[in-house]
Amino acid sequence: KMKEAESKIEYKIGGRSYEIAVPSISQAPTMAYASCNGFSSLKLMKGVKDKNVIWKVMARRHGLNDVVHEQGMPETEPARPYHLLLQGGDQVYADAMWETVPSMHEWNEKDWHSGNAAPLTPEMQRALNAFFFGLYVSRWSQPDVARMLARVPSIAMWDDHDLIDGWGSYPPERQNCAVFGGIWAAAAKAFSVFQQHLKAGERRPGTIGQAEAAWWQKPATQEERSGAFSIGYVVGPTVILAVDMRSQRTEKSRVVSEGHWSEAFDWLDTKQDITHALLLSSIPVVYPGFDTIEKLLGIFPGHQDLEDDLRDHWRSHPHKGERLRLIYKLLALSKRGVRATIVSGDVHVAALGAIESRREQAAGSENVINQLISSAIVHPGPGAVVLFALQHLFDSEEEIDRGLFGRMMTFPNSKSKFLGGRNYLSIEPDAVNRLWCNWFVEGQDYPFTKVIHPLGQAVGEVRDEGNS
Repeated sequence: KMKEAESKIEYKIGGRSYEIAVPSISQAPTMAYASCNGFSSLKLMKGVKDKNVIWKVMARRHGLNDVVHEQGMPETEPARPYHLLLQGGDQVYADAMWETVPSMHEWNEKDWHSGNAAPLTPEMQRALNAFFFGLYVSRWSQPDVARMLARVPSIAMWDDHDLIDGWGSYPPERQNCAVFGGIWAAAAKAFSVFQQHLKAGERRPGTIGQAEAAWWQKPATQEERSGAFSIGYVVGPTVILAVDMRSQRTEKSRVVSEGHWSEAFDWLDTKQDITHALLLSSIPVVYPGFDTIEKLLGIFPGHQDLEDDLRDHWRSHPHKGERLRLIYKLLALSKRGVRATIVSGDVHVAALGAIESRREQAAGSENVINQLISSAIVHPGPGAVVLFALQHLFDSEEEIDRGLFGRMMTFPNSKSKFLGGRNYLSIEPDAVNRLWCNWFVEGQDYPFTKVIHPLGQAVGEVRDEGNS
């Protein structure tokens, strides 16, 4: 429970004590955001020396002085204890199942039609259940990860690698085949237990929508699925909405069903006395488009995994209309005096974007939505060729609709739009409701900082208090 003053809570398991920082009832929370906590292949994993170095950086910023500052770590002083850990997707990587689970490896070797027609055997389901359980235990019990998961409450939303790469974007004959149904059953159960802390038949406090508690246990196609794992919370003057963009996703029609979008924004519309709204969108809403990158990949081959990911993005043609409706919903929040910010991961770079409406002649800061991208905390970033292309070969501005523009921004006090080092994002409010957003990036001496002002407060209106 939040009280009138900021407090600390201690709990014990097996005689070991853990302490949690709790904001006051009127205080905006200090938050860490992370995504992509794993590796898309065993080969890639073997090439990384210190897999969890950025988790160590987070621990130092949280104030855990037993973590040694190592060479290559960004400066983390002064400490800002975290009230919340926002986990934006790919908290585990299930890709290893194709290599380590014999029955799944065998199925994956079948041709397209044979694989789609193949039955899900009891042996396969048992193997999948054991795989996902073991995946979470092995990934999350690593000391540098467990240290933070034990001390900071999480708001976590899954993305495709928590199921399999590209979940929801496959053609229906593959997406709705029997073996994919078995993957859903195992992955959804593990997600509900480990990431949403659900007991059987339980609805989590903060759940968005009216679907029954066990909706995810009922067999259904992606098109028919009635529920989603979306959750929302209000903490002081800040609202956090984490939207499930995998459970109802289909290849050619939607990321989230219209009905569930209505549930999410109806919930948001009831929240009063808030200054900031954070939307967790696992995949960035503003990012270089697939059509341009597809041409680039023809020049620089060897990036098939990037190509597959980009077909999954908001700017792929089937999702553009839905993206536009989402943007207008977020812009409407400014009419209520609420600053909307999108927080995303997935793309294995740190980046800063902005959406701006210039429809009104006197357009000001109320017509701007910031987008913060932090990715990945563990997975290595793209190679130098891809980073160069992102930085130099794409148009800086996209016209989303008449008078509505999206663009990737250069980090303040920097020449870079995309940072390839592993990273996490620290969102730190101050006494005047500004959000100091610090990217802590591997190999950089100091964090990159963006300040998001509440509506009605002009930039420079209040002098800086050294919060960066």
